[in-house]
Amino acid sequence: MARIKRYDLYEGDGEVVGEEEAWGRHSALPGKTPLGRDEDLRAKDEASRQAEQRYRYFARNREEDDGLGAPGTLFDDFDRFDDPDLWEDRSSRRRKPRHRGAWTACMLFAMAGIIAAAYLALPQITGVRYRFLPNIAFANGSVLMLDQTRAASFEATRKEIFHDRIYPGIYIDNVHVGGMTKEEARNALAREEESDPADFDITVTVGNQSWQVNPERVPVTRNTKEMVDAAWAIGRGNSPGLRGSGRTPFQERVDRASDLRSFPVSLTTEKTWDHPALHALCDGIVNYVNRDPVNSTVASFDFGTQAFTFTEDRPGARLDGEAVYQKVAALLDAGDNHASLFLTPEKILADVTKTELMNSFGQISTYTTKTTKNQNRNTNIQLSARAINGITVLPGEIFSFNGTTGERTAEKGYKPATAISGGQNIEEIGGGVCQTSSTLFNAAARANLEILERSPHAWPSSYVEKGFDATVNWPGLDFKFRNNTDWPVFIIAGYANQKVTVSIYGMSLGVDTRIDLESVTVKTLPQPEGTSYVINTSLPAGQSKRTVTGRKGYVVETWQVWYQGDREIRREKLFTSTYKAYQETIEYNPT
Repeated sequence: MARIKRYDLYEGDGEVVGEEEAWGRHSALPGKTPLGRDEDLRAKDEASRQAEQRYRYFARNREEDDGLGAPGTLFDDFDRFDDPDLWEDRSSRRRKPRHRGAWTACMLFAMAGIIAAAYLALPQITGVRYRFLPNIAFANGSVLMLDQTRAASFEATRKEIFHDRIYPGIYIDNVHVGGMTKEEARNALAREEESDPADFDITVTVGNQSWQVNPERVPVTRNTKEMVDAAWAIGRGNSPGLRGSGRTPFQERVDRASDLRSFPVSLTTEKTWDHPALHALCDGIVNYVNRDPVNSTVASFDFGTQAFTFTEDRPGARLDGEAVYQKVAALLDAGDNHASLFLTPEKILADVTKTELMNSFGQISTYTTKTTKNQNRNTNIQLSARAINGITVLPGEIFSFNGTTGERTAEKGYKPATAISGGQNIEEIGGGVCQTSSTLFNAAARANLEILERSPHAWPSSYVEKGFDATVNWPGLDFKFRNNTDWPVFIIAGYANQKVTVSIYGMSLGVDTRIDLESVTVKTLPQPEGTSYVINTSLPAGQSKRTVTGRKGYVVETWQVWYQGDREIRREKLFTSTYKAYQETIEYNPT
């Protein structure tokens, strides 16, 4: 194919330009047709050539110069669309827009309209008012203009209504509090209260003692704060029937505040006295007056004369604290501010009077046993009786025979005498004191004292009935009882003329009431048959000695029997005692 200059237009008839015919570099482009083969395209291209003065410029022609200052390259219609330099050159030669000034004027006019509308609406939106310009608002499609004169009047009225002061025309306790803040009103009422203090002075008298009930002891307060709050609220509310009345809430509040000037409102505070303080004062009166009765009791007991002395009994007094409070409160509530109240406490007698004790105290029980002619034994009995004589056992205390007499020793004057040990009669320091402890047991049981520890002898004693004995031995065997009464008991014991007597003094068992003991043998144990011989080389040769006398045994019950006069009223079993049966025993030395 011939080479085409840039001033020549190719107006082909549709044949395909192949690779070898064009530039020998690219393969054929199927379907591509050169520009201008269509009539419409040719017409458009003709117009374009006229507008561009029919010049085509090719920047990439490197083979030859056409003499016009530009390379003469092979041209086909595809470069018309593919060369970016061509498009850049065409875009740079677009036509300038027309009517630019008119568009600018329209935009400025629109912006001015928007600014003007915003300026006019600013008072309605922000609430800021113009002083020298009209204030316009839009409502329901209407344009409204603010009347400055009426607005000023409304503002003045609003300031009179919306503030933190009480509306004029309101009085509290005849003090005009209108125009005052709450704090100012409270201070004004406080000053008025100081000039008119609470005045009451009630006298409460009990016996020869009086107490004053006055504002110093029972402070008085007023409900000033509540009344000030109520005064401040007057005129600030709206009535329930406002809806549908055609009046606005603001207009109603204006009318109410205005009416107060013509029709004042008067409020009155209430005085309230301090109820807890009055309670405390009445409790103090009650605590001073109330006292428990004092029972008479034993002041002393003369063990020599067996005479009692007693303390005086004192009655008690009682006031009901709540009743006193109610009576004083009734006077205050009634306004009887200078009354006198006389109170008489209830008299409470003592449970135990001196007269009752004088008629009730004395000897409760006494018991006597007869001793032998053995001088040493009688000496031991006398010393042990003297040891327990004059003992006072207080309520709840425990008496111990061993604890009271102590160990029976020769240093204390006790003598050797016959005593029972291991079923045999032996000589022992203090032998015979069991008769004193047995006599004390009989007196204590007949005084209805609680027997805690008591043991029978190995065999029945000759000086008391079976079951009436109480053996002791240092330090193991002891006799103990507890004073289970509410009163002290006193022990008087002594020996004279081979007799030992123990008496207990205190509160009697009752009118004509006494206790006796009764021994009942429920079983007899036979003596073992025959004689038991036991070798004892400590005896002289050919001599013998009876060491255990054969005896029967017994099972005995001891009963406590109550009498009123000569009539038995009840009985209780105290103990069951067993006395062992013993076989005759002889010791001897056959050599």
